[in-house]
Amino acid sequence: MTNDAYIAALLHALLLPPGLSFTLLGLGYLCPNERGRVVLFALGFLSLYVASIPMTALWLRSRLEVYPPVTLGPDQSSAEAIVVLGADRYAGAPEYSGDTLRGLGLERLRYAAWLQKRTHLPILVSGGAVLGETKPEAALMRQALEKEFGAEVRWEEGESKTTYENALFSARVLKGVGVGEIMLVTHAWAMPRAAEAFEQAGLKVVPAPTGFTSKSAYEAGVLGWLPSASALLRTHLALHEMTGRWWYWLRHFRNHGSSGEPSP
Repeated sequence: MTNDAYIAALLHALLLPPGLSFTLLGLGYLCPNERGRVVLFALGFLSLYVASIPMTALWLRSRLEVYPPVTLGPDQSSAEAIVVLGADRYAGAPEYSGDTLRGLGLERLRYAAWLQKRTHLPILVSGGAVLGETKPEAALMRQALEKEFGAEVRWEEGESKTTYENALFSARVLKGVGVGEIMLVTHAWAMPRAAEAFEQAGLKVVPAPTGFTSKSAYEAGVLGWLPSASALLRTHLALHEMTGRWWYWLRHFRNHGSSGEPSP
């Protein structure tokens, strides 16, 4: 794992739910002042509860899922390629005798294959060896798309380790072959940050989100106020996107000029 990846993982563990709650509880345990200790303990338990209830996850996701499903048709878009972003490596899968994809990653690949069958656009897969694995995510994506979903992959970008790099390196590949407009496939709650990154990289983006949040019957009424592990995960991912978007603006896009490519 690179130093940057290690630092990012550490910050996520400490500052995003549920790590934030345990950080507050730990500070409360160490606090020498009794009133301060009570306040920190209360904030720790309260933050854990708020992050764990479906109502919080649904509210946060509603702020992120601002792009509707893509509308397909001959006059709807001049997109020249489909770009799908990697996620959710299944490392050392014993039943597959090696690394593959699962969960979020497979949801994106399924939708990219579905889109290709209807648009006949070429696909670029983007995702590197984020934690130093021997095989980049893009290679696993190509394998799943071609062998399991019956789709054809034309380009493979396997160097990126972040969404920012997904955009930067994919844009270099696509601009090199004259592609300037893409259909971008990622989850609906991840689309704002991804679309912004690809637009800053100089590509025109047609958002093609998948995996929209739907309110389950198990989260209706009073159940929406009861903690659940799935709600905690959704809250974590939503806050990851929100803080990531802020960080990209601060680190990469704030001083972006007119070059059509983000600053290094």
